[in-house]
Amino acid sequence: MKAKLTSNHKTITGPVIGGKSAVLAASTGAAFLLLTALHLLRREVDPTWVFLSDYMLGNWGWLMRFTFAAMALALGSSAVILAVLLRGWVRWVVSGLLGLAALGMVIGGVFPPDPTGTPIEALTGTGTLHVIGASLDFTPIAALIGSIALARQSGWRGSALWLVAISLFAVVVMVAFIMSMPPDHVFGPETHSALIGRLQWLSYFAWFVALAFAAYRGRPEEPHATRGH
Repeated sequence: MKAKLTSNHKTITGPVIGGKSAVLAASTGAAFLLLTALHLLRREVDPTWVFLSDYMLGNWGWLMRFTFAAMALALGSSAVILAVLLRGWVRWVVSGLLGLAALGMVIGGVFPPDPTGTPIEALTGTGTLHVIGASLDFTPIAALIGSIALARQSGWRGSALWLVAISLFAVVVMVAFIMSMPPDHVFGPETHSALIGRLQWLSYFAWFVALAFAAYRGRPEEPHATRGH
């Protein structure tokens, strides 16, 4: 008979989740680097009131398309990871919301927006589809529900506390973004919704990294080593 030893350093997630964590970390890093490059390449764009989507317009628009694709991959990876880690009906709610957000990123990357400041009644067909894609971004809500659910599961509290804190911040930023929207939805230099939107994406990056790290480490098994035959 062969003895098998498991200790508190062993995790229950295994290489499958490890691979998903690597994809999540890589796609998050790619999106962050691409977005940083766009801010350096398009210095004429005022980040305080011109939205990120406007980087799709112009010579470097393809970089923003890749950014949307990387974000969609990060959201999709998050959905898969939490579908595995969470239990019960909440996993499908969280994964579904993250999946919708990923679909929204795909739509946003395929259909270019109208320039920031375009009135709603003047939106083009592609601009309208871009707005619809943006409206599917339920990331802060999904992140908060998923983080709290994970923290409530046995063995995950320590790893999930950072997820809860970051997701709470993301929800606060989301509320601030909604409150900053002008009543007529016409944006100009006097509005700052785009700057808050950039802060919102930064909160996404932080949550993605925290989730990838937590999932990679996995949930430690019981603190006492056990032997089996």
